[in-house]
Amino acid sequence: MIARKATLGAVLGVTVSTVWGQALTVDMIEQMGNNSLFTRWRPFSHFLAPSGWMNDPCGPLYDPVQGLYHLHYQFHPNHVNWGNISWGHATSPDLVTWADVDHSPGNGLAAWQDQQAESIGTTNLSSKHNPPLYNHLSIFSGSAQPVNISGHADGTLLAFYTSVSELPTAWNDPYLPGTESQSLAYSTDGGVTWQQYANNPILSDPPGNWNVTGWRDPFFLPWPQMDSLLNQSEPHYYTVFGSGIKDVGPRMPLYSAPASNLTDWTFLGALWEPVANSSLGTLIETGSYGFNFELSNFFSIDDHYFVSMGAEGGNVTFHQQKWSLWNEGTVSTRANGSIDFNPISGGASDWGILYAITSFNDTKNNRRIQYGWAWEDMNSFAITQQGFQGALSLPRELFVKETPHVVRSTTEKSLGNSQYIKSTDGSWTASTLGVRPAHDVVEGLRKASHLSRYQCKEMMCDAGQIVLPTNLSHSYEFTVNIKRTTGITGVTIAASPGREEYTNIYFDPSNNSIVFDRTHSSLIDMFLNTSYVGYFEPYQIAAKDGGKPVTEPIKMDIFVDGSLVEVFVNDRFALTSRIYPSREDSNGIALFTASGVDVEYLDMEVWDGLLNVWPNRPLNSSSLLVFDTPAKTGNYTWWAGD
Repeated sequence: MIARKATLGAVLGVTVSTVWGQALTVDMIEQMGNNSLFTRWRPFSHFLAPSGWMNDPCGPLYDPVQGLYHLHYQFHPNHVNWGNISWGHATSPDLVTWADVDHSPGNGLAAWQDQQAESIGTTNLSSKHNPPLYNHLSIFSGSAQPVNISGHADGTLLAFYTSVSELPTAWNDPYLPGTESQSLAYSTDGGVTWQQYANNPILSDPPGNWNVTGWRDPFFLPWPQMDSLLNQSEPHYYTVFGSGIKDVGPRMPLYSAPASNLTDWTFLGALWEPVANSSLGTLIETGSYGFNFELSNFFSIDDHYFVSMGAEGGNVTFHQQKWSLWNEGTVSTRANGSIDFNPISGGASDWGILYAITSFNDTKNNRRIQYGWAWEDMNSFAITQQGFQGALSLPRELFVKETPHVVRSTTEKSLGNSQYIKSTDGSWTASTLGVRPAHDVVEGLRKASHLSRYQCKEMMCDAGQIVLPTNLSHSYEFTVNIKRTTGITGVTIAASPGREEYTNIYFDPSNNSIVFDRTHSSLIDMFLNTSYVGYFEPYQIAAKDGGKPVTEPIKMDIFVDGSLVEVFVNDRFALTSRIYPSREDSNGIALFTASGVDVEYLDMEVWDGLLNVWPNRPLNSSSLLVFDTPAKTGNYTWWAGD
């Protein structure tokens, strides 16, 4: 239970633990105490809790009164696994650097210590509504807006969350009545203290005739376009939940409330009604809807309507985890006045481990920003030695990405991740949901880094003659532009000098996929070495001279931050993964191609030493780990206790 003190070595703005030498083995790790490896694989350029367990991002918003961004997250301080979930909280002026919010000032502890960053926690408050002890077991996910319950922007912050009074709960188990209800909490002092709304829960039961698989994670927002569609006489807010009907299919129940009273919600019906475990198009391109939705989002970008959701239960051989999906669709009103969403394109929001993805309207910059939760992928090994689990992705900007002059087969029938609009010249414009790391955040991260640029102008780059860095820091960005290729082409990251450890990330044109190959990522055989595969088909672009169409170039933008790796391709593909090299010298990069492949590169850039975005935290912000008593865990039926 006592953390060992680590000797710290400096590497370009961050430090990492070297107390256990250069290489780790399973035997060495098993002998280590709690928090011994706290800094070994820890990201420093991403959003994450100061210590302990974290999962879903919650309540992201920009507060124009304070000029601050707020971001909450599912939090279990002083523990390394899920349980007794509350919300943690941090703020930022720019989405680059962050500061933990001290919710118990004056007690002598720093904001990052123990439970100081906990904003909204479980209570034993008794409600006159059902269930009486509505939030005594967990504060599940939700969203937030910078308004009071009357919809006025007076400095109040209003959170709408799922309150939990029964556990365990899972989509494939019988749903216990009263498990989940929907509640409000608010702050009138800029987020330092939070109060529960006196008449919680404001929604006690799911739709009456639904045998639900779940009913949680309210996502609410003002929406003038929806007001117009529904002919509302006054402004309204709208919310969707993650849900499903057992043996029928996943659902997004839609509700509305007048902006003047955000406690008065009316059920408007299911947004759309997908069949259980169905797909929009081919499974390999558009994923599976599974049996239950979580973290549902419903929003518009310009005149395009989108949903995003976590889909549970749709496992397949090439994607053995929950799906994070998006769909674009048309929106109309049904005969009964409810909203009907009809998908026309869709795909995976992230093809790797990123889940519980949510978004918010960044009113400061007039854009939609998305965050997701990257769980650890350690196969439950070395968790207490690491002393924490989970991080959030970089903030990702969502936008409508249109690519003109695309050539496509007119025989293509199934819906996919792009929709196509016919042009007068006979070509097509491909439209899809674009995703990229927010450019201003990337610029902020690069301020502390060293840039190495490799350009290929008049002649092809000879991969054998390009010498890329072999001793990078803990956190870096690596971009590569591939003009054309005849086969498997990509990059190698986290390589040791003798290639005992390395990770390959590549495009495979034979099956239109991006592969994150972890076969040799770590010599620690207790860690998972499974690979992640995502669908990516380059567009065929009409030649200006009317000749043979050309395949669009491929740009990979890769962020490595401790164990956390995010891969972006052509502003319309994202894949998140984890790597845990055993060696501290596994920090080289290289170009990678299969034997016999003909490749033409355009350029490469390496930004080494990205910014530590938590300037007010010590690098080792670990806290004492504790184990819960049987009484606190319902005799270990509610959660495991560690």
